[in-house]
Amino acid sequence: MRLGIISDCVHYKMPDGRIATENHILLRQLQALCAYFPETLIACPFGEYSSLKVLSFYTIETIRFYPLPIVGGASIKAKLQLLSTIPTWFKAFKSIDESSDIVYQRFPNNLNIPGFFYFWIKGKKTFATYTGTWADFKNESITYWFQKWLLIHLFKGPVWVYSESKPDNNRILEGYSPSYSLEEWEEEAEQVKVRINNIQTVGIPVYRFISVGSLVPNKNHAAIIKACAVLKEKKIPFVLSIVGGGYLEDTLQDLINGLNLAQEVKLSGKKKAEELRVLFREHDFIVQAPKEEGYGKVPVEGFFHGLIPILNKISMAFLITGNEERGFLFNESDPNDLANTLLGLEDKIEKFPTMIESGRSYAKKHTLKAWAEEYHEQITKYYF
Repeated sequence: MRLGIISDCVHYKMPDGRIATENHILLRQLQALCAYFPETLIACPFGEYSSLKVLSFYTIETIRFYPLPIVGGASIKAKLQLLSTIPTWFKAFKSIDESSDIVYQRFPNNLNIPGFFYFWIKGKKTFATYTGTWADFKNESITYWFQKWLLIHLFKGPVWVYSESKPDNNRILEGYSPSYSLEEWEEEAEQVKVRINNIQTVGIPVYRFISVGSLVPNKNHAAIIKACAVLKEKKIPFVLSIVGGGYLEDTLQDLINGLNLAQEVKLSGKKKAEELRVLFREHDFIVQAPKEEGYGKVPVEGFFHGLIPILNKISMAFLITGNEERGFLFNESDPNDLANTLLGLEDKIEKFPTMIESGRSYAKKHTLKAWAEEYHEQITKYYF
């Protein structure tokens, strides 16, 4: 089978001709999946290359690309540009149709709404992932709700979603987004062993927190910073590294300075996958406080390295932590709950080794190979 992929992930063409993206995890997932197909054509938006971007590069020669313009935004001009781009999209859909035997559509995104109808009318073999919050939630956009409705009621192939409770539909499958390979899991075994031994012998003299995500309101880094101010007030030694870029960088830095946390809290910027792995090894806990999130890949990435997650009680956080068997939960809507959770860590240190081992066991089930293998097996069983 030849594979076609429709994605809204922005890509870039390097001066030497290589194709790259800042979405390091998606790149690794697509390469793992494309290894099962002799040819792949990916239709996706292309942006202007800049040496300032933190990029990862495709290495599989069987992957080709169909460049699309970047569109989107809330302004009237942006909406008009979106409409004017639809004919270009349909040319891409036609090329994907002619060049592939089966199409992988990644929802939610504007590109795959017309894409859905094009391939539905054509009777094309398709499968999909919905990477947003599958359960309905307050202030959810009508386009997100509509795309879920299409996937449940009209889509013809298997759909993987981030949810334990699914519609009574055998096409809707539970699936979670992987970041690492089994080999990388094994590479971390020795440092995790040392980590556990250190906890058992000397404890954690300085609590080392890390948070990873774009610096945007939904990721709610401000709540984490404010909770850390309480730790400093109580004279508990800690550091916090915030990894990611976004338009709130200056606002968050002002908050850090205003709370006198410049020595403890650092905005580390965007990082490549290998750089992030180094940072994970240097920290003990992952703190994530998003207001809405379909599935948090970051806590599972942390499990590979022996980190313990501290997560807002939304969406898949209960599943990821095993109802606090391998992590901690808090309610971000309560301004004191995260601070109290962090303050309570000292009383739970004897549980940390077991939590780390449980997290590692969970992560071992969620590797790139296991993910790609399941997709290939399911679509083969469904269509062939």
